[in-house]
Amino acid sequence: VVNNLPTAQITVTTGTTTFCSGDSVILTANSGTGYSYQWLKDGVNILNATGISYTATANGSYTVKVTNAGGCTAVSSAVVVTVNSLPTASITATGSTSFCSGGNVVLNANVGTGLSYQWQLNGSNISGAISANYTATAQGVYRVKITSASNSCSAYSNAISVSVLSNSSTSQTVSSCKNYSWNGITYST
Repeated sequence: VVNNLPTAQITVTTGTTTFCSGDSVILTANSGTGYSYQWLKDGVNILNATGISYTATANGSYTVKVTNAGGCTAVSSAVVVTVNSLPTASITATGSTSFCSGGNVVLNANVGTGLSYQWQLNGSNISGAISANYTATAQGVYRVKITSASNSCSAYSNAISVSVLSNSSTSQTVSSCKNYSWNGITYST
């Protein structure tokens, strides 16, 4: 008895084969009665990757070995997956992040060739805030989204919390602001 070889093909079912780090692509083998599967990356079996689909998250050349009920095997053509790295994204404050009303702090993002910026306050984009630095005057949590022109990948920076101290108080705690009022009387320090 001569058994026929199974068909071995890969289809990209979700995503694309070039993506940013942290994303993935789902590769799916063709189905057939009695078929079993073993996925390979760069010619090496992937541990526990024996389903009809495989989610690829790393660079490499992916194939699938399909075995039919008669024990015959075939290996698919390779699908090459390219994972682009994310840009570095970090911010620092040039001064104190707690200041009196009317004050500010400059936040600086890392710089590099081909990087673009979008600053956010409390998770929402700040209109027009697209340079490598931002002067924060309002209270809240700031971060920046940095996008690389070379591969269109984006990353979010660390967050910096800014506190704006009130110039008035109803308690007996002395304000650290230069001019403050307490119970309707203005004081200068």
